[in-house]
Amino acid sequence: MKRLLLTLMTLSALLMARNDVPSCYKALKMENPDPTPAKELFILIDQTTPIDKNMMIYTYKNMMKFIKNGYGVTIASFSSNANGKYTDVTYAGKLEALLPDNAKFDISKKSLRKYEGCMNGQYKFAKKKATKALVRTLKGANKKLPHSDIIKSLDDISDHIIKPSLAKEKVVLLVSDMIEHSSVTSFYSKGSLKKINAKTEMDKVKKSDYMADFDAAKVYVIGTGMVGKNGYRDSKTLKTLTDFWKIYFQESNAKLQAIGTPMLLENVE
Repeated sequence: MKRLLLTLMTLSALLMARNDVPSCYKALKMENPDPTPAKELFILIDQTTPIDKNMMIYTYKNMMKFIKNGYGVTIASFSSNANGKYTDVTYAGKLEALLPDNAKFDISKKSLRKYEGCMNGQYKFAKKKATKALVRTLKGANKKLPHSDIIKSLDDISDHIIKPSLAKEKVVLLVSDMIEHSSVTSFYSKGSLKKINAKTEMDKVKKSDYMADFDAAKVYVIGTGMVGKNGYRDSKTLKTLTDFWKIYFQESNAKLQAIGTPMLLENVE
């Protein structure tokens, strides 16, 4: 048990320290005026839920609003511990805050030009790297994966990725059909999505000891109830599914903003 706790603590520390975007302040030996991100977006992608082009574009456009100075973006994928589709962070990058205008008078023009060039390059680097990671992760989804461990995955991700983040404000965009099919519980019956009793299912989650803590993050969900091209979920079944997740996020210290069935009309803010 001690070894397991040490491993988890080490993982959390590594994720806290990780930044796929090189630092301009370190390169130029300058002091960062505000190293703590003002805001961080966590894009969590269920590898059992392939999405269409419109939802991919929606995810990309909302991600790009967080590729800006003083903000961070983390992209993570999950499904189940099968076929190599375990939880994985495919990108974790933070763009550094800009120097305040009054601080620019204290450095030479030559140093200022180097700084401005570096910060411009930092943005381009982050945009390219995050875009590649997002496209690769979204396209890696496969509906044929045998299990969908959403509840356990969200517990792991919230504990080791979201909570350790030092960002002043945290936002989650969850891309998933939200149909649990694991050892905790299954939302399927005879191969079809069943009408869910929210209280009964929440009791199962609590007994499993996989209740997540989103650290007061705002949460948006797209893809809920997604099926294949010719699939269909009736409105009553979808309502019982969304009712469960509303209660789940409420009890998981999250500020649920919207659940798309499957698409959202509002933007991630």
